[in-house]
Amino acid sequence: MPDSRVENPPPVLDCARLLHYAVLDAAVKFSGRSLLFVDGKELGAVPCLAICEDKNTTGVLLFHCAVDWCVLGCLAHDTVSDAKARAECVYNGVSTRWVDANVSRETAESYLNQLFANQRCSICAKRPDEVDSLIQSGSALICNRCGG
Repeated sequence: MPDSRVENPPPVLDCARLLHYAVLDAAVKFSGRSLLFVDGKELGAVPCLAICEDKNTTGVLLFHCAVDWCVLGCLAHDTVSDAKARAECVYNGVSTRWVDANVSRETAESYLNQLFANQRCSICAKRPDEVDSLIQSGSALICNRCGG
């Protein structure tokens, strides 16, 4: 039975649309090796996994997450099947825990619009996830595309 302290994830993690998620429990066995390195250290066992689609890249992202769905580490894969196979190698038994998130692209966009409501380029209205950077210029935010 999944950890009851874990709530369902938001429709978007790190600006990527949620496709599938898994809450890990005692029946899922961590292999002891994630082969995912963050700040020079191998990431250990995590309580949650998510497979997400980043609209700016091809393939999918396998996020290793904390209980609150904060992303701790990420690996890119060509397909959802590849991501699930990799997850199963690291977390034996996770294949029975995957939940289809059923998050439409429209729902993801709406969530991002709400999340970044006050953080848009004052000229083109792009969100931070749609540009490389936003810079404060007086009372305006200017993206790298509009401000050079």
